[in-house]
Amino acid sequence: MNLEELLNSPFSFNQRKTFTPCETRPLWKCSLVILIMGITGRENRCSLKKIHTANWLTKSSEHLEELLDWSKSQTLFAPHIRLDPTVDRAIDLTAASGYICKSAGKISLTATGEELFSQIFSDPEIMGKEKEILKAAKKYLSEAAVERIFKAN
Repeated sequence: MNLEELLNSPFSFNQRKTFTPCETRPLWKCSLVILIMGITGRENRCSLKKIHTANWLTKSSEHLEELLDWSKSQTLFAPHIRLDPTVDRAIDLTAASGYICKSAGKISLTATGEELFSQIFSDPEIMGKEKEILKAAKKYLSEAAVERIFKAN
């Protein structure tokens, strides 16, 4: 018995294009984690909270404005940072690939990760919006500032 006999009508499979947001693509998210660490990290090292904060910033320009307003004491309430589980998975993937290493509560780029960062950073066609946001927010993303945000929430 074939499928058409079972369904009593002709049946076919058609492949359709489906949109997959870039935030859910592992390669894109891993590249973003490396970019975050290279731009905002001190000596290419970051805490997990800092990576989550920077990831949240790249999702919307309104998030950057919210962080800047709070940093300049124009807003009483700290930004509500959403911790994204895909960031944790991206960190695990990049660590397994040898681009980053985890030690002493910090995540740092390896030599291979630094090479990849320089390739991503030097190409103007790759992640341009994210680069702009991270450069603009860099001085507001010290480890102490990130800790203040999480303590205020």
